Amino acid sequence: MSRAEFLPEMWVSLMKKIYQHSWDVSIEEAKKIQEELSRFVMTKDEFKKIEKVSGVGVIFSKDEDKISVTCVNFAFPQLRILDQTVERESCDFPYTPGLFAFSVGPAILSLLNKIEKPDLIIFPGRGIDHPRKLGLASHLGVLLDLPTIACSKRPLWKDHPEPPMEKGAHVFIENKNGNLVGAVVRTKDKVKSVHVTIGHKISIQTAVKIILECSANYRIPEPLRYAHILAKKMAENR
Repeated sequence: MSRAEFLPEMWVSLMKKIYQHSWDVSIEEAKKIQEELSRFVMTKDEFKKIEKVSGVGVIFSKDEDKISVTCVNFAFPQLRILDQTVERESCDFPYTPGLFAFSVGPAILSLLNKIEKPDLIIFPGRGIDHPRKLGLASHLGVLLDLPTIACSKRPLWKDHPEPPMEKGAHVFIENKNGNLVGAVVRTKDKVKSVHVTIGHKISIQTAVKIILECSANYRIPEPLRYAHILAKKMAENR
């Protein structure tokens, strides 16, 4: 199954210049694909402006053979909903730690085909802070050639430092080579922090800034929060 099947025609020619791979692969093949794709990841700002931010939500069924997926476009920085789509899809690649994109990537790409092209996408989970430097946000960021950010409410780093308790406080995280890969961010006063990682075509400094601008009223950035709520509702109604 080629990822090109899931994308708007205007994106297809762009993707072919970057990389093309099958989703119907073994675990070992998937790891090799990640290793090769990781070479294309950009960790600096590679965009002119951000006016549309999309959030992605994913909920697995109890037996993990189905997934409820949502994509919601927001005007940025106004955080006004522009369009949204939600579907329940089969999960052909069993959930495997470190290979999340192979379970949910095809369904997400299918949904993105049904909304206007965003300028940036916020994904749940990981970005470049990943065993093969290619979490979901980085993987799909490279395929789509779009700026992406990963944001998780669960700790990603063992014994990570905590920023001060006021909104906007953050602590950057380095990998073993001393390169910045993420940040622990306080999005509201006196609430638990969130964990932000670079996806693709963005610096961690800008990623933190955008996450804070998207977190006006809640701990979780609004595009991600709203997309998760929609996915959860669909999962509960089945």
